Amino acid sequence: MSPATSVQEIPPWVPPKPTKQDDIEWAPLNTLDLSRVTGDNFTEVPDDLVKTVGEAFRTSGFMYAENHGWTYDQVLRQFAVGQYAFDGVAPEDKDKYKADIIKSGSFVGYKAQGHWRLDGVQDRIEQLNFGSTSFSPENSKRLYPESLQPFIPEIREFARFNHGVILRKILSVLSRVLKLPADTLWKLSENPEEKGIDLLRYAMYHTPTKDDDKALGGVRLQGHTDFNSVSILWSQPITSLEVLMPDDRWRLVKHRDNALVLNLGDAMHFLSGGYFKATIHRVVAPPEDQANYVRLGMFYFALFNKDVQLRPLIESPVVAEAYKDKNFWAEAESKGLPIPTAGEWEAERVRRFGQQQARKRDDGHDEEEILGGAAKITLYNTNEKNQRTPLQIQKDKEREAAARHVAISA
Repeated sequence: MSPATSVQEIPPWVPPKPTKQDDIEWAPLNTLDLSRVTGDNFTEVPDDLVKTVGEAFRTSGFMYAENHGWTYDQVLRQFAVGQYAFDGVAPEDKDKYKADIIKSGSFVGYKAQGHWRLDGVQDRIEQLNFGSTSFSPENSKRLYPESLQPFIPEIREFARFNHGVILRKILSVLSRVLKLPADTLWKLSENPEEKGIDLLRYAMYHTPTKDDDKALGGVRLQGHTDFNSVSILWSQPITSLEVLMPDDRWRLVKHRDNALVLNLGDAMHFLSGGYFKATIHRVVAPPEDQANYVRLGMFYFALFNKDVQLRPLIESPVVAEAYKDKNFWAEAESKGLPIPTAGEWEAERVRRFGQQQARKRDDGHDEEEILGGAAKITLYNTNEKNQRTPLQIQKDKEREAAARHVAISA
């Protein structure tokens, strides 16, 4: 699949200069060479890729990917389209075509700054989201302003490339990691324009006020797991993405020209029985030498088809072993609730994210019951003194259990 050249003239996107700060602790991430996933249906996967990808998504939960098939100039064109979607579209059109997030449980359309709040502070992130079913002539005219209509064909092509090539290759590798046929996870994700709920997102991160930044300790987007199956981030130079690594330290992800950054979300975690990690990550203030730039992001959030139930694939021996001492849906079962589908999970998390409906736990983080109490999610806050990371919480529990054992034995 080769990208088309658009005839629509818009200002180019000029990538910001990478930071020169030399004391940054970078996340040590492995790289997936997508060109090595081959075959007519991308089902031929070398064994060493299976091993590398399995280890990465079992531990750090993040990877780079390279050799995806688009040139850097073609990727820069898509960043320019994203830039135009914010700078070239009138504010009244953004408002007119704003996503009805709370009612619909969908980000499709524009998301304005301030929809989310963290500790009372409004976010400074604009988004434009295209759903899998957004591209038919009737839907695109209903969902997006006239000024964006000339770009819909190339945006659609870009979305199709993300899904039909990049995602399909990744799902082949992940299926093999689970010792399932290479097309297993793809069969739960195909035909997105008919039954998918994937999102192609352009996002512009505006700089908060100094008071807001200080109130949140420099956190621009709260620590969270993604809601979906696979997240594809097109790398850009602003150093702001942090991942919580297995050693319980937040580390920044370094930019690579024309590379992707991959991570897995809740839905993949559920279907793998917990074998694959839904990675905790956040967005923070960039280094001082990048403080004056506006961060432009471009993402493809892939989901299983909306009617796919988030039940572990226990036909996989890997999943069966990972899930043998777990029950993700015990609370749902105790309340007589069904296991949610990918569509239900996505819609509920979209509606509730950033609405300050969670309760503050003793560790300083937020916990929220969703889907009528079928599940609980954790949102990770700023680094206040009374807050603990997940590994610290687990270690504290182990120490408490050991102390109780000693007391009983005595």
